[in-house]
Amino acid sequence: MTSRSKNSVRSYETEIEKNREESNWKKAVELAQQLKSRSPQHESLAHFLIGEGKLESYFEEWPPIKENIERAQRELSEARGYLTLATDEAGKKAGVALDAHLLLGKLNYACGAYDEALKQYNLAELSTLTEKELPVRSLRIVAESYAIKGLCLEQNAIPSSTSRYKQAERETEMIRSFEVSSELTLLYLQRAQAARAGAVLETALQRAPLLHIRAGRLHCAIDRYREMLTAVEAASTQALRLTLARQLAEVLMRGVTGQVYKAPEKVAVMPAQGTLTRRREDHVSEGPWKPKKYAAINQFVPCNEYEEVMLLVLVGEAMAARDAVLSQSAEFEAARAHALRNAIAVLDLLALVAVRWGQLALLLESLERAMKFSFGCAHIWRARALAAAAAARPHAAAYHPPAHPPPPGSSAHSAHVRALCVSRRAALLCAGDAPLRLLAAANCYRAGWIEEGIEMAEEALAIETEKSGPMLARCHLYVGIGHQMRGQKLNARIEKEATSEVSLRHLVQAARLDDNDHLALYHLAVQYMHLGMLNEAMDATRSCLSVRAECGGALRLAAALWACAGAGRRAARALHAARLARHHYPNAEWPLWALSALQLVWESGDAALATGKELLRLLNSAEAEAEAAAEERVAYAELDALSDSQHDDTLSNRDAASIRAESAGAFRAERALSEAGGTSAVGGAGCGAGAHSPLQAHRAHAWLLLADLCLRLDRTHAAAGCVAEAAALTPHSHLVLYTRGLVHAARCEWEEARACFQNALAIHPTHLDSMVQLEIGQ
Repeated sequence: MTSRSKNSVRSYETEIEKNREESNWKKAVELAQQLKSRSPQHESLAHFLIGEGKLESYFEEWPPIKENIERAQRELSEARGYLTLATDEAGKKAGVALDAHLLLGKLNYACGAYDEALKQYNLAELSTLTEKELPVRSLRIVAESYAIKGLCLEQNAIPSSTSRYKQAERETEMIRSFEVSSELTLLYLQRAQAARAGAVLETALQRAPLLHIRAGRLHCAIDRYREMLTAVEAASTQALRLTLARQLAEVLMRGVTGQVYKAPEKVAVMPAQGTLTRRREDHVSEGPWKPKKYAAINQFVPCNEYEEVMLLVLVGEAMAARDAVLSQSAEFEAARAHALRNAIAVLDLLALVAVRWGQLALLLESLERAMKFSFGCAHIWRARALAAAAAARPHAAAYHPPAHPPPPGSSAHSAHVRALCVSRRAALLCAGDAPLRLLAAANCYRAGWIEEGIEMAEEALAIETEKSGPMLARCHLYVGIGHQMRGQKLNARIEKEATSEVSLRHLVQAARLDDNDHLALYHLAVQYMHLGMLNEAMDATRSCLSVRAECGGALRLAAALWACAGAGRRAARALHAARLARHHYPNAEWPLWALSALQLVWESGDAALATGKELLRLLNSAEAEAEAAAEERVAYAELDALSDSQHDDTLSNRDAASIRAESAGAFRAERALSEAGGTSAVGGAGCGAGAHSPLQAHRAHAWLLLADLCLRLDRTHAAAGCVAEAAALTPHSHLVLYTRGLVHAARCEWEEARACFQNALAIHPTHLDSMVQLEIGQ
């Protein structure tokens, strides 16, 4: 009978322990009551189990938070009674008094009695517990006890008379409690894969690094984040790891840069024991209360803050995409909204990181992956539109990109098409977002879709006019730019004048609404110059330079307008403006173009030739740098360089006065002929002209500039060599043929000169300089 009774009690204990680990508290309480009735000598154990079951059953429905304190005080009295009975001498002999004190601390915390909770932990001697292997349920009890102890210390106000030493000691004890709790929590979740942390443990996991940050110990906070993130992932820690990764990335971005940063140390891998061991353990543990950590041989460890932050946000983005809820049914609405908020937070952080370090391709890939779970989400669509527009913008370089739009089929054209499509979709979701439409308009202008750009700019103008928003002046500016570009493409005089009038009205309004906007003043000066109102153009240019002295477009205009004055003091001003532009933009070529042309007229031919050679050296070095950085471009041009980027043919001012339809057609014909020439008769190293880059075209123009300067200095042989170099780069350019004709004319080779001018007109029928030379030759 005695043996049968012991076996029965042992089976009860085994079944109760199983239900405790599975958090099946109702069944555990029933079994504990049966154990009490069948075995009176286990009454203290039964009291503890019943009190524990009732306490945990309550917490499953009502977590221990401030809002539930009054309810806990009413409904936990029975559990308090059972747990108090388990703390007597019989409970100490049964080995349950310690756990009973720990659970009473949790109960008192739920009831708002923080001092009483700390008293219970002192009775249990929590701070002096020996680190040893614990059952799964005991791991959770101890982890919650340390977490609640830290929370109680944080909740209790410190008397003003307390010494600094006591305050520091209290803060150290509080942080240590959270740190021990976090380590035990991670270990518990690794061992109990199906368990959930709960509100108390999740709070403790995040409190220790936050307290370090509050005290100014950033490196301690970063170390705590790294300790938790290097722990082996469990099913219930996935959402928590996403939060921790995002928080660590934010801390690294805000407070750790340069020499302050310390790279993480790789976890030491224990050597394999024995010669027959073929597989190493990928996880290591530093003690019985320490969670397992990743420790693979080929584990990646970041070397600097850029790698670590990028790794954190990319891993966070992958976890957010994995946890996204794809179902659109109403029953998953709350879960879908929660997952979407997490994804938006990570994607916003990724956008900051990617744009700061020039990794727009990664950002676009992540945003495109986010499309599958962001149906109707205006925020993500807007972010994707911004990223697509930024990727479609020309990269910063030492040259200004050509005024002609990218040809269809090119990567630049595809990028513009994608940016416009995404911007239109985002505009439908963001009904009152004027800046988004202005961004789409700027993208359209760069791609050459002027009508679409004007349409988007007018939509933005209507939105801002209705609510008198702060972007009203910029909306007028973009509408004015669109009509300005449209007017330059029109040939019919009536339509051209009407469009120019509309552009002038909007630009004047933009300058009036915001007289500190240098872009509005610059475009207004350009429009005055197109209309032949040079005095007004000079006034607008001066106003632009007074607002922003280093504005490249205004300096360029000032040099051109002062050069039109002819001589004397204004000629010196033109030269000064060109030199000032060269000082502000040392890597741009247009100041050297202007300076060379002005030096030829008002200084000396040798000075102009020296400037032209410097221009050619600049372009050669820029092409070498562009080839070296072709796969990794990290810089992007400013939006206010939209019109500054319009390149003029310095050799022929009348040829480059506007972006007309026939000049665009001539550009396409020239490109096609050059590509054909590069694959046929033009052979040899460096002579192929197929699919030449914009830098090659600029180098060709620089050689033609040198040829023109040599002709002015009566150096026909040197001029012929310069033309040959330009022909190797763009063999079928009308400017190359025109300059070659000038060389033949300087040598009195009239038939060859006439043939060159006629060939130039065959490629560019409206090239006025070739017409003039043919008329002179006749």
